[in-house]
Amino acid sequence: MAKRITEITPDMAKAERAARELARRRFMPFATYLAPWYKPARHHLLVGEYLEKVELYIRTRGSEGIGRLIILEPPRSGKTEEAARLFPAWVLGKNPDARVIVTSYGADLAQDDSRAIRNYVLNERYSSIFGGKSAIETPVLLSEDSASKAAWDLGEPHRGGVVAAGIGGGITGKGANLMVIDDPFKSREDAESESYRRKVMDWYRSVAYQRLEDGGAIVIMHTRWHPDDLAGQLLKLMVEDPLADQWTVVNLPALAYDEIDYPTNEEQFKENLLRGLYIPYADQLERKPGEALWPEKFSAEDLARKRANTDELEFASLDQQLPRPQSGGFFDEGNIKVVEHAPEEATWCAYMDLALGESQRSDLNAVLAVTMNETDLVGRDLIQVRDLDEFMKQVKTAMLAEKNRRVVWGVEDVAFQSRVFQEFSRDPELAMVAIRRVKPDGDKVTRARPLQMRAREGHLKLVRGTWNLQAIRQMVAFPNGKHDDIVDTFSGGMQMIAELAGRPKRSAKCYAG
Repeated sequence: MAKRITEITPDMAKAERAARELARRRFMPFATYLAPWYKPARHHLLVGEYLEKVELYIRTRGSEGIGRLIILEPPRSGKTEEAARLFPAWVLGKNPDARVIVTSYGADLAQDDSRAIRNYVLNERYSSIFGGKSAIETPVLLSEDSASKAAWDLGEPHRGGVVAAGIGGGITGKGANLMVIDDPFKSREDAESESYRRKVMDWYRSVAYQRLEDGGAIVIMHTRWHPDDLAGQLLKLMVEDPLADQWTVVNLPALAYDEIDYPTNEEQFKENLLRGLYIPYADQLERKPGEALWPEKFSAEDLARKRANTDELEFASLDQQLPRPQSGGFFDEGNIKVVEHAPEEATWCAYMDLALGESQRSDLNAVLAVTMNETDLVGRDLIQVRDLDEFMKQVKTAMLAEKNRRVVWGVEDVAFQSRVFQEFSRDPELAMVAIRRVKPDGDKVTRARPLQMRAREGHLKLVRGTWNLQAIRQMVAFPNGKHDDIVDTFSGGMQMIAELAGRPKRSAKCYAG
């Protein structure tokens, strides 16, 4: 039977020309034209808008658009196909002299991405948009000698092409106008390894970043595993170093967050960045709380079942983009709460943890006020200064400001710390301030045990302040972290509470009235 030939009408030809032209100009029409099977959902459309701005950045050599983009999505949400395969193919069509480097946790996955881009360039539909069947004066074609999926070039006169490498792999000598990093961590085991996290960050800084051309862009697609994974470390740097790259972030959790989870001011937003978390001020898809990301594929009911059948830590990290370290350390971050207001009518104990020796070196002097009621242990107003003289100056200012509140100040009763106690005690301006000698009971870990117990019971609270994240990070790292001064002053405050509570006739009691 003869094959039926469809007659192409002038209107059909006109529509085809318009579709090709739109595919050249816009990314998502390109994706659906090139791959008719590709059915983008609303989150793909949103990501596509951001990717168009990345292409603009490359095309204008950094004068317009977005040069640093992080895309946070759950597994199986289509981020690889969109951002690591279709998008580079479109970039090469519009910028055939551009060099693309595609990386992932393993060389095999990166090469799969590279092969997919190459196959798209060889596709007849691609040829209709950018290649020999298009109206472009110098068609975008694959070089005849580019058979490798790990590294291939476009044909002359174009100089573009793709190189694929795994994290830690060598890409020396290769430049990138577009650097794509597709999931730098393979597993929980890798993410929980401090040495592997350091390896990824070292590779990013010393290898990947060094290959970036002038006006080059970086796109990172990341399913979160740990607060200090690659995305987490880059988010923290945005706050810690004003010269660090400022990333545009698309955060698309599987279920939209509850309204109370969103920051309400810049301070809270930056606190989350310092935690390694990106939480925007509102859902970026304008979803209602609990609404699914891709309901056509994974409904809210599907995700509820998934949540019930997987570890809560995994669901929070991989699906909700809210990673936290595995519990089991001395302090679990999830047990340390931040509250808006300090208890009223409370008496406070403020224990000064002084750096050992007068040289100070890298140690810090610290003090915070601690109180306890029937359930909660609460800390507020951290003072933390390396220079002892400056520390004492700030503490004196705080002592004078706190005269109308019930505060008992404590100084460790050993070595040179005794001199600090004497200086405060002899100061006539501080005559009405309660200052006590405190003899530490046990080593640092032993003294911190009561604090640990309060935290595990959910009764450790910090009054909101810019110091909260620093305190939480130090406590989570304790006792193996670089500093422990905040933990020590908290523990010292608890010891003062216990000692003074055992003296009911004293006027100074470190628990709520």
